[in-house]
Amino acid sequence: MNYKDFISKRKNLLIAPAGYGKTYSIAKCIENAPDDQTQLILTHTHAGIASLKAKIKELGVNSSKFNIETITGYAQKYVISFYNSKNIPPQDDKKYFSIILEKAIELFKLDSVKRIIKCSYGGLFVDEYQDCSKKQHEMIMLMAEILPTHIFGDEMQGIFDFNEEVVNFNNDLKDFEITKLEIPWRWKKSGNNKVLGESIKKIRDILESDDKKLDISVYPGISFVKIKEQDIYNNNSYYRQQLYRLINNKDNLPELENLLILVPDNYTNSNLNSRIRLKSSIDFFNQLTLLEAIDEESHYKICKDIDCIIENSNKNEDKQKIKTLKENVLMELFNKTEIKKWIKETDELVKRKEPNIYKYLQLQDYVNDYINDTTLQKMFVIINFFANEIKAKSKRTVLLQSVLRAINYAIEENITSYESMVHQKNKLRRVGRNLHKKGLGTTLLTKGLEFDTVVILNAHLFKSYKHFYVAISRACKKLIVFSEKPVLSFKTE
Repeated sequence: MNYKDFISKRKNLLIAPAGYGKTYSIAKCIENAPDDQTQLILTHTHAGIASLKAKIKELGVNSSKFNIETITGYAQKYVISFYNSKNIPPQDDKKYFSIILEKAIELFKLDSVKRIIKCSYGGLFVDEYQDCSKKQHEMIMLMAEILPTHIFGDEMQGIFDFNEEVVNFNNDLKDFEITKLEIPWRWKKSGNNKVLGESIKKIRDILESDDKKLDISVYPGISFVKIKEQDIYNNNSYYRQQLYRLINNKDNLPELENLLILVPDNYTNSNLNSRIRLKSSIDFFNQLTLLEAIDEESHYKICKDIDCIIENSNKNEDKQKIKTLKENVLMELFNKTEIKKWIKETDELVKRKEPNIYKYLQLQDYVNDYINDTTLQKMFVIINFFANEIKAKSKRTVLLQSVLRAINYAIEENITSYESMVHQKNKLRRVGRNLHKKGLGTTLLTKGLEFDTVVILNAHLFKSYKHFYVAISRACKKLIVFSEKPVLSFKTE
């Protein structure tokens, strides 16, 4: 592919299956763009930002040549700058980002805003375009009137559901010149599994056909494990024994140190609590990071609860202060059994003996300080103590770290922890987040990422062929599929 020729076009579309070099192509385009112009890259997910940044960094491209954000994050930046906050709902409102897009569309029609965009960037690159809603598409097309626009996507990976119609390449991008990538570079890379890549390509062909029925057990490079679905919660089952060996890498295989465990997105209706329960059952030694959506509502809720506790502290008796801290904060962040080791049902501290007497005395001092002066600072000390001194197990590491950062920033800036959490999430929308070596998640949370080993649980529960394709194409070296049956069939969407 001639990257200089590609970026010289006013409007073009690059279509590439998963692992065929789409991210690399974006990076090479940025490398070949004029040095005196900053290119704007927009994508959908924070995982996508991290993946793009890593690929661009590999090429040694100067960071001044590009700015990368999520589509909604970019729209949000303009709306917050130009609109009174009274006209925007709270960020945890379900209609928040829909309203942000509507207002961004209004703004991008203004000549003054058009001039800002034109003066700021030399070109626009939009990744994962198959996931664009019609509103996002409308916003991008307004930007395409201002900047040379290069779109990247693959309709087979269109898995986001915005409860509205999504973009259609044939109907909505008629005036974009099309380029297609044909080589599965991800699996041709040294050390990766070429045979697995060929099998995934064959499966894609079937999933794109009218039949959409395949026997997962016959493909080279894919390990099929027949299980009974309910055995995942049976400690003595074959299912659990195999998972235990994989998660804890009992065979010391290098490829298992970069591991993604995926559950179908329709698994118990994609309920986060069901994944929390699953993790606590299969991950006894806390090897896996539970991957969460960036705007998972519980992140905002716990901060609102914290602010409420602080605001109403003068109304509560000493034991009530401990009770609300324990039930509304500590037990939401840590395993309940961990908290019960230190705080009784009666909300008094459990007196600990050697070797924990020193930590008990420390906690006693911290709790007394908190009772006498119920502030964010004192609460932070207690949460941090459980996290880093006691090293209490957390059922949700991502939530714990998110709350600690939010409280710390709230203290520094003298704002509420909710306001701080909003700030933190908006920052993540711009800079992306770090990838985890071992994670448990869904296709929606991991699209755009790649792992050495991918383990798919209960594959027979997949209903969407697009979700299944995204799941299998995350694997570079090893793909293990647990299913009640080898033959999987999918409905046309």
